Amino acid sequence: MQMRGPVRNRSPGALAPWQLRRAILLLLAATASGCSVASLARACGLSASHFAHGFKAATGVPPHRWLLLHRLACARDMMLAGTESLSSIAVSCGFSDQSHLTRVFRSEMGCSPAAWRRQQRAGVSARELADLSLE
Repeated sequence: MQMRGPVRNRSPGALAPWQLRRAILLLLAATASGCSVASLARACGLSASHFAHGFKAATGVPPHRWLLLHRLACARDMMLAGTESLSSIAVSCGFSDQSHLTRVFRSEMGCSPAAWRRQQRAGVSARELADLSLE
């Protein structure tokens, strides 16, 4: 699986490249039960606190947020690529169900997954849609 989500150039305090790769692979392999910061830190040979700070320094976001953004990017790609149901996409991307996908999607994108999908298919950006509704 391709690594998605924010990754920065190495900054002071950031994880070493091997540590970041290992942490991301473990995050991607984690099931719905998740992967604790403590277990990620152990795999990288760090304390939980040092790991959490290093991960954020390397990616710009904490591990759980990185995972949600990765799952969201996968869901957007799947919504653009086909006609699969949103519930199927949600489960395929690691969300617990469609409502979980919808909550995360709405908080990040400002609209529901279904509305976003319609906008993308129509070639209308969210900004243009908002402007049309104001007229």
